[in-house]
Amino acid sequence: MSEPVASSPTEPRAWRLLRWFALAAIITNVVIVATGGVVRVTGSGLGCIDWPTCDGANIAPVAGGDHAGWQAAVEFGNRLLTFPVLAAAVLVWWQVRKTRPHTSTVERLAWVLPLGVLGQALLGGITVLSGLYPLTVAGHFLLSMVLIAAAVVLHERVRPQVATPPPPTGVQHATTAILIVAAAVLVLGTLVTGSGPHGGDVDAPRLGLDIRVMAIAHADAVWLLIGLTVATVAVTWRSGPPKLRRAIRLLLLVQLAQGGVGYLQYWLGIPPELVSLHILGAALVWLMTVLTWVRARPRPVLPNDPVTTSTAAGRPTVPSG
Repeated sequence: MSEPVASSPTEPRAWRLLRWFALAAIITNVVIVATGGVVRVTGSGLGCIDWPTCDGANIAPVAGGDHAGWQAAVEFGNRLLTFPVLAAAVLVWWQVRKTRPHTSTVERLAWVLPLGVLGQALLGGITVLSGLYPLTVAGHFLLSMVLIAAAVVLHERVRPQVATPPPPTGVQHATTAILIVAAAVLVLGTLVTGSGPHGGDVDAPRLGLDIRVMAIAHADAVWLLIGLTVATVAVTWRSGPPKLRRAIRLLLLVQLAQGGVGYLQYWLGIPPELVSLHILGAALVWLMTVLTWVRARPRPVLPNDPVTTSTAAGRPTVPSG
């Protein structure tokens, strides 16, 4: 997600553990989004037709039923991934408590992660019980995006960093615009998916929207997003914090790759393999968008912040940015 940062010899081990747990929260949330895409394109969304059990009587899938055994296994496997996602979130919450004081942002995000995972599990159950109604499926995906954003911001807020001047206000506003447009792209993407052929089950309801119209609206938003990102890359090419410049350039590369996959899947008739890859790409674009946004903003300094890496002059600094 981000370049490694050398830890100071005086940095407490508890802070390093907090960063590792936050990184684990990012990775597990991205993984469960990717596996959710596999569930969708393989028609396994109702491989387990009940919740919290699989078939009304058994927690794990058993032979028989309306779906193939492998489809039930795919759906059940995705459910099981909730536990490592929750474990990472709880570890972040616990480690934040051990390393207090923190800013109010870190304290709140430490609660958002485990509560959000529990809410995600409940929403997943509602999605199954509703027969994969497209809006509940969309909500299930978008809540994962909220959890990814929370984990990324928390991870950045507890990283030791070299003190550098913050970027200009205009650049900060630009990253906010990128964040807003990226969120709109995600929402429009869920409407495209909710109108397309891959509903997670052959009998899953569809939104009934014209997929061509929705795809064009989605693509227009993507072009706006790429345009804003290109402009921000140009403005920050030779100025601003290096970590921000690296993030915005990587964001542009991920956007271009994701856009290429999107156009390719449209031209090829929406093949399931590319749909699954596109869902993973959406999570990565959002991750990098949030990372860029948070790196454009100074981080408040608290008295117990660990010493960061040194400045070019060799003087120790405190975290900022």
